Amino acid sequence: RVEPDLISRIKEAQKEDSKIWTIIKNLNKQVKFRLDDDNVLWQGTRLCVSNEATLREALLTEAHSSLFSVHSGSTKMYHNLKQHFWWSGMKRDVAT
Repeated sequence: RVEPDLISRIKEAQKEDSKIWTIIKNLNKQVKFRLDDDNVLWQGTRLCVSNEATLREALLTEAHSSLFSVHSGSTKMYHNLKQHFWWSGMKRDVAT
């Protein structure tokens, strides 16, 4: 389970991310992405994480230390994370 404060930080960071804004500007061409009522970007049911290294690292650290992924390896951690989050290059980031 990811802490609510981290979720809030992810949502706030979207406002400053140029890649996120590019997706938002092209939403009419993007069937996989949507904005919710709070103008937060989602890929289907997964929260889009901005290209801010500290947020991604915090999310990876929290996922790694949580009970559901301790000693489960990067593949299991990736599958657990991708149920709730999305960012470009996520699989690569989890594996490293």
